[in-house]
Amino acid sequence: MNTKRLDDFLHALDPSRGERLWYGGATLLGALRGVSAEQAAWKPHGECSSIWQIALHCAYAKCVVRCKLQDRNLRGEFPRRGGYWPQVPAAISDRSWSADRDLLREEHERLLGAAEDFDPARLDRKVAGSKRWTHADLLLGIVMHDTYHAGQIQIMKLMWDRRNP
Repeated sequence: MNTKRLDDFLHALDPSRGERLWYGGATLLGALRGVSAEQAAWKPHGECSSIWQIALHCAYAKCVVRCKLQDRNLRGEFPRRGGYWPQVPAAISDRSWSADRDLLREEHERLLGAAEDFDPARLDRKVAGSKRWTHADLLLGIVMHDTYHAGQIQIMKLMWDRRNP
């Protein structure tokens, strides 16, 4: 059984420490390094999402993909309310920001575990309940999702540094 495709997904989701992927950018978790609670909660404009909202959104997306890889129902799997855009805590603090970064890291690790245990022979099979998407689509999608949002976070960090408080 050829596991190269699955190995490629895993590598893109979680490159070796210190390794930069082909696009040269940070991983999603790497993009959050050094971001304070105040910076994470800041919104560059009106209804834009904050870094904190993006981090929780990514944690939720990882949970969804993990459950689909495991043919499990999402109900009760994610500890926060709000669906794809879970709510940021009302009280902004370093402690709550740290807890939500840990939640993202835990969901990332759980997704990696599910992907490592996934049977590569199932990559091209449809996801349970889907007429359209395969398991490979899910894995490629979550890699692209992470990359997109890591880029957003990097841009928002630059905007934070250049804002006029």
